[in-house]
Amino acid sequence: MTEVLVSGLTKRYGSKSALHGLDLTIGSGEFVTLLGPSGCGKTTTLRCLAGLERPTTGRVVMGERTVVDIERRTFVPADKRQVGMVFQSYALWPHMSVSENVAYPLKVARVPTRERVARVGEMLDAVGLAGYEKRPVTALSGGQQQRVALARALAARPGIIFYDEPLSNLDSKLRYQMGQQVRALHNQFQTTSVYVTHDQEEAITLSDRIIVMSEGEIVQDGTPSELYDHPQSTYVADFMGFQNILPGTVVAVSDGRADIRVDDTSLVVTGVATTEVVVGERADVAFRAAHVRVDRQPSASGAGRFVGVVERTTYLGSAVNLLVRADGIPLRVRVEISELSADEIPREGEQLSFAVAPARAVVISQQKQQSESEYLTVATNAIVSPR
Repeated sequence: MTEVLVSGLTKRYGSKSALHGLDLTIGSGEFVTLLGPSGCGKTTTLRCLAGLERPTTGRVVMGERTVVDIERRTFVPADKRQVGMVFQSYALWPHMSVSENVAYPLKVARVPTRERVARVGEMLDAVGLAGYEKRPVTALSGGQQQRVALARALAARPGIIFYDEPLSNLDSKLRYQMGQQVRALHNQFQTTSVYVTHDQEEAITLSDRIIVMSEGEIVQDGTPSELYDHPQSTYVADFMGFQNILPGTVVAVSDGRADIRVDDTSLVVTGVATTEVVVGERADVAFRAAHVRVDRQPSASGAGRFVGVVERTTYLGSAVNLLVRADGIPLRVRVEISELSADEIPREGEQLSFAVAPARAVVISQQKQQSESEYLTVATNAIVSPR
């Protein structure tokens, strides 16, 4: 296991800055995911840590070894960092067998033949491919090829393994199975793992800690439950699956909760304040479709209660997704089939009462988000501007 310390990491491509002075610590044995959309800087960060990109400025320490210090002109190439890498495209050698692919990093490291054979057998057993040693990798399925890539990355027993969206080429069932195997191997071999994905569900199920990125910056860093339940910006809320994000004004604050009157409506929604807010302040209230329930009470009065007309019903098997029009605005609702009887499934055009669970909605200060955005803009301009 190896701790990773990153300070002041920047990466520029000509006049365009992809990373803006990242400071980051990854604990020894921790599974950390870099999460964000395409172009947010997550893969560039990973490649800088792995030695596949040379940063413009900054310092990277792995364990007790400095692998990057641009100021002192230190840059250790990827093959000297004692790290493993699992790529999105598998990156296997098609002319080699399964065992030859897994053994390759051991051969480069001049591991003795007997130990090399034993290590290959151990790794293939760990990924469920014992008996596949002599098969050409081109004869394997996508899931099997990714297992070979995992075995190869682990064969040299690196302290750190980097994963660059390794499951994105697999179907949903295989993605789940392989994700569970990635996490199980992390636990078994006690590596430090840095994982890149744009899939928030994947990040939540695999990670000890998630780092959400936007435009080369870290916008929030926390445990899966912290990000899932308490996003500190609408950007993070949207990326973590809050389908309803509504702008409004704070009309009451009490015991860590705030009431938000939604703009241009009579709707008032109560939520947990993830940042400090005061009455009269502009704020967004966000809640998931699954945290809205059909309210069997005939009255729709009170914070978080509203009457809406079902505009669209989408049957998902275990649940029904609803698009509801309430006081002129569209809201998304998800109702579990187990909560309904056969004749209670909402129909298009039906008017129903709904309630938002106050403990599940979050209130996010617009003022704080604007201040952070202005700070990041100034910082980015300072980095990009030529000296």
